Amino acid sequence: MLTLKLSPGQTSDHIHAPELIDEAVKLKARTVVGDKGYDSNALRARITKGGAKAVIPARGNSKMKPSLNRKQYKQRNLIERFIGKLKENRRVATRYDKKAAHFAAFIILAAIKIWTKFIC
Repeated sequence: MLTLKLSPGQTSDHIHAPELIDEAVKLKARTVVGDKGYDSNALRARITKGGAKAVIPARGNSKMKPSLNRKQYKQRNLIERFIGKLKENRRVATRYDKKAAHFAAFIILAAIKIWTKFIC
């Protein structure tokens, strides 16, 4: 399962993380994977409270280093490659669309194009 959220380019992804975690909990996700930018006790607690497992590596300067399932963390690579494929569409990479709704619609169309290559 995948949830996409369009946010302004100048805001931190960390600000929108609680909303995405809540969406994952509603969809009964068993695992929530994030990069080091999401390393915070508050986000980990929110994920655990929702019944999912947090797979987020600790930052280098973190005092508490929770264990990390490296095999599950490697799955994040799939999302990173998917975003890279989305950016192969010039319209996504350069953000021609000024309205967020138009931009989001094109991202969905680009995602459908990518996914149909795998299922057809």
